Amino acid sequence: MKILQITPRIPYPPDDGGKIGIFNITKYLSKRGHKITLLSLDSIPVKDMSGLEEFCDVKTVFADTSNSYLKMFLNLFSPLPYTMSKYYVKDFEVKLYSLLKENRFDIVHIDSLHMAYYGKMIKSNFNIPVALREHNVETTIMQRYFQETPNLLKKVYAGIQFKKVYKYESKILEIFDKCLMITKEDEQRIKQMNPKIKTAVVPAGVDTSKFHPTDMPVEPYSIVFVGSMDWLPNVDGIIWFYKRVLPYVKERVPQVKFYIIGKNPPPEVLNLKSEEVIVTGYVDDVREYMAKAAVFVVPLRVGGGMRIKILNALAMSKAVVSTSVGCEGIDVTNGENIYIEDGEEGFAEKIIELMLDREKRERIGRNGLELIRNKYTWEKITSLIEKEYAELVRGD
Repeated sequence: MKILQITPRIPYPPDDGGKIGIFNITKYLSKRGHKITLLSLDSIPVKDMSGLEEFCDVKTVFADTSNSYLKMFLNLFSPLPYTMSKYYVKDFEVKLYSLLKENRFDIVHIDSLHMAYYGKMIKSNFNIPVALREHNVETTIMQRYFQETPNLLKKVYAGIQFKKVYKYESKILEIFDKCLMITKEDEQRIKQMNPKIKTAVVPAGVDTSKFHPTDMPVEPYSIVFVGSMDWLPNVDGIIWFYKRVLPYVKERVPQVKFYIIGKNPPPEVLNLKSEEVIVTGYVDDVREYMAKAAVFVVPLRVGGGMRIKILNALAMSKAVVSTSVGCEGIDVTNGENIYIEDGEEGFAEKIIELMLDREKRERIGRNGLELIRNKYTWEKITSLIEKEYAELVRGD
């Protein structure tokens, strides 16, 4: 098939969950013989895209999609959600129209709700199937943030945005030939929002050629978190963990070290630095830190979709402690291949238990690795996407 893939940013280098999810769809569909043209908004120039260009023909349009307090304020007077309005770029629309006019594609794949507007334009002007990959239900993320944030001003603004996102997401998804949801929970949510939306569940996967067990020795009493620090749910989770969970751990295990790995840490995360809290910012290869972790944590309270960081950690045979929100959508079993805890003391107790019991830690890790090999390799995931595409192209 000839596939046009539309993305909100260049998915390279694949150094965060969003880019990893997009990049591997491109990579593994290409490896299955499909010809892909990738059209991306270019908000942060990438000097070397050779690792991406190996799998697709890359085309970009520059746009500044960074947050602006002025634009956030002005958005109060717009029906569009702020996070969606940033991605409407006239030059991108013109480039997209030109590509579709000059080329014969079998299907268009759009990544994320942020780019859904362009699906509407395509359906209005071209007779071609269009699929949307929903990496999260954005309404759920905004709703959870609205419920969890203690800041009154942020809560008011989040409440306004939640209503806008709900209205926008529930309506625009109806136009797509298929919405590929990342979890069953997300599919249920979107169906509750609008039963007319046509869906299929296709989870995220792991590149097991990159994430796999290593011989690197574990650093005793080490806790590792990996995630982009410019994504609000990650920051919220880190602050909660530092204030509410880490003190319990430190009381029982004074030697504990907590590694926060991820690009663009804001001041509230940078301020956590101490002898036992290491904030690295961006690192070239997260595997070095993941490999030495005694315990890998995912303390998310806000979010939706699927946490690729958990899949990667399981693929490296690491013992993971997560909240129920953090591991949502992954077919894990509490106590068998992961520990799931939402309470502060319970979360801490599970970390301590795994730190002090090597046999248990290694058993959880082995079981997690087995789960990945059985269900979550990208080879398996892209075969599901390919099947959905083929049905749409045939008109089934």
